[in-house]
This record gives sequence, structure tokens and C-alpha cells, in this order.
Amino acid sequence: MTSLQRPLAIGFGLLFLVGLVTVYALTARQRVQIQVDGRVYAADVNAGTVAAALEQAGVWLDPADRVSPPLDAAPPAGTPIVVTRAPVVGVTANGQTVLVRAPDPAPLAILQALGLSLGPGDMLLADGGEPPAAGVAPRLLTLQRALAIELVDGGNPPQALRTAERTVGEALWALRTPLYVGDVVDPPLDTPITPALVITVQRSRPVLVQADGQALPARTLAATVGQALGQVGVALVGEDYTLPAEDQPLPADGLITVVRVREETLTDQQLIPFDTVYQALADVELDNVYQVQAGTPGVLRRLTRVRYENGLEVARVVEGEAQVSDPVPQVIGYGTQIVIRTLATPGGTIEYWRSYTMYATSYAAKFTNRTPGTPNYGRTASGQILTKGLVAIDRSMMPFGTRMYVPGYGFAEAADTGGGVRGRFIDLGFDDFNYESWSKVITVYFLTPAPAPDAIRYIIPSTVP
Repeated sequence: MTSLQRPLAIGFGLLFLVGLVTVYALTARQRVQIQVDGRVYAADVNAGTVAAALEQAGVWLDPADRVSPPLDAAPPAGTPIVVTRAPVVGVTANGQTVLVRAPDPAPLAILQALGLSLGPGDMLLADGGEPPAAGVAPRLLTLQRALAIELVDGGNPPQALRTAERTVGEALWALRTPLYVGDVVDPPLDTPITPALVITVQRSRPVLVQADGQALPARTLAATVGQALGQVGVALVGEDYTLPAEDQPLPADGLITVVRVREETLTDQQLIPFDTVYQALADVELDNVYQVQAGTPGVLRRLTRVRYENGLEVARVVEGEAQVSDPVPQVIGYGTQIVIRTLATPGGTIEYWRSYTMYATSYAAKFTNRTPGTPNYGRTASGQILTKGLVAIDRSMMPFGTRMYVPGYGFAEAADTGGGVRGRFIDLGFDDFNYESWSKVITVYFLTPAPAPDAIRYIIPSTVP
């Protein structure tokens, strides 16, 4: 072998050894899974223990962290190495705040690890100022030390107490001391708690103010009714008054009634009815009626003062009245001129001085409540015996003996009346044997001669029954 061949042989030998080592190293590494606080990732390591595997994977451990399997165990195959980080907890106590890793998340265990303990009345708060929840690791613990205070509640004897609350309001809440609107707390509720602090509560009295249709419950320290209303915010206006009166002490039952008083003056215009006057018109034919002059009511003006208490009228006094205008009568004109006319009928031409429509019915003696054969059976109000040709009428319309002609019935004489015969109503009489039923509106003609002017009813009802 030449001098040149020897170095080459040595170089090739070294390269071969390096290759063997590299191959061995590559073949000796293994892949492990590591789970840190729930997150899983893989790493290739060449380690005989869990601790070495974590170190090669770059996983830093705190003494408070927990590892499974143990650090001195061989790295597991097929299952991850589980690393559970100890939570970092902030602890505020005695005016200082420190951060610690807590292998045991129980609040008392964390305090013990720091050499702290709870004293009488001390309060331990977790995140957000609430008491620690069981089984939940806190991120921040606050240890509030209790301080000695004194509470004077109304007329009760003073109480020596301890509280870890930060303000007067929180201390009273924690002590379950109820406060009402109207109570006065000294010092104010937002005052910080300091050693030997004295808290005084002045108790208000309950009242019920009835005002404006509402019942307003309230509490007050006032001595009189008026002062209580001022605190409640209810004002008296004008002649308003209260029960009890404003200057009276608060009633034992606490009930205060506010009476709202309002007065108003009413102007009442009352109409004075007008009279109706009838005026005869000699140049106007009979049975023509019209208004000659419209009636106008008069006006009476009255001033009335009305007093209301809580919306209800309690008094009404007339303060004066005056007649503003007099009524003007209505004048109705009616014709009195009689015009004689004729009418051709089956029985010949008749002469009549008046005619108007009437509602006609019919009757006979057998329809009355009288018994046949008795003296009054069939006798009319005029004394005649009912027969065809005698009719019942309203005597205020015409007198007995008035002669008329009824188309379809014949000549007739007013000789009877009845309780239901009123106004323009005519009941046509028949004998029992020749009765005919009537029920219709007809025109009745009144035969000449015309009666004396003072026996004529000039204004008759305007409608047929």
C-alpha cells in the first residue's frame, strides 16, 4: 500500500463509522405523544425516562406540576405523557398580593401553603368577590380581615360586632340589617370600614299617603303630617287639606289622606219654553194649518259655584241668575172658511162641508160584554140601540148627532164612543145579523148643514191612528 493509499483507507473507514453511528442514532429515537393541559402533540426523542423525554421535547416543568406516568418511568408507547400544570393563583392578604402555583386548588390549602389562616369574622373571596366555589380552582383569592365595629340600630342597645366587609352598606347587608327608604345611616353607606367604627341607624316610620287616587306607601322621620308629605313629595295646592291636618303629629296607623279641593263657576243657560198660540184665519179654507210665526225659547243665564273634593261634588251654590231674552210665542194659523162641495155616491149626490181620512173598524152588539136580552144590550152611549148607520167616534173630534157619509158603508150618525176610539178613528156599527169586518183607512165626508162655528173642532190630529 502506498503512502497515498493509506490516508484514503483511513478516511473511508471513518466515514463508514460515522454512518453506522448515524444509522444507530436514527434507529434508536422513538416518537412519543405529550399532553399538556389538554393539548396533545408528538415529539421524537431518544430517552430512557419520562423526565428525559419531556426535557428533549422542550417541556418545562414546575415542581408543582403533575406528570403521568412518573418522571422516572420509561416513556409509554401508544399512550401520551400527561402533564397537568399547577394553576397560578393570586393571593391578596394583609395588604400584599403574591402569585403562587397551587398543586392543590382548594382555597384553604393555598392559604396554608403561604402560612395564612382565617380568623374570626374573616372573609375569603374568590374571583369577582364571591365566596370560593367547591371544586373550582380560583385565579384570585382575597383574604379580608374582620374589624371590630359597633352598631346602634334605632332604640336598641349598641351591639359589638366584627365584619370583614369593606363599606358600611356591605356590613349592614352582611349582618342582615334591613334598611328602608327614609332610614338614615351615619356614617353614609359608602364609608369604608375602619377599626372601632360606630354605625348608627335612625329608623323611619311607615306611612301610607292616599292622594290623587293612589295609595303611596313610604317611610319617614318627620314629626308632623306636613313634614311627611314634603318628604314623600306630595304638595298641597290652593284649598287642599289633609286628614289629619298638616300641623298634627303622624297618626298611629300611619294613614294620611290628601283631599284635593277644586272650585269652578258654571255658566248655565237654561231655555225658557215658548208658548204656542193658535190664530183663526177667516180667508183660509178649513183643515189647512201652517205656522204663522216660529217660536223662540227665552234664555235664563245662571252662575253656579261648584266645589269638588277628590273629584266628587260636595257643594253647589247659585250665585246669581238673569233672564237674557224673553221667549217668543209660536203662532199656528188655521183655516175657518167652510167650502161646500158635492160627491156622487151610489145613493145619489151628497153635499158635504168637510172631509178627512180616518181609520175604520167595525163592531156589533154581540162583540160587547153585555148579555143578549138585557135592557142595555146593544145600547150606545147616546142611548140609541146599535144598528147599521150608527158609529162610534171620539167626542172631542165631533159631537153626537154629527151626520156623515162613509164610502162602502153608507150614511152614518155619530152615536157611540169607546175607550179605544181616539182621534181620527171611527168604529162602524152593525146589527148582529149583518155584521161586516172593517179594518182600513177611508175618507169620511161630513154632511151639510155645517154646525155652528163654536161646535167645530178646527184643528184635528195630523196622523191617522
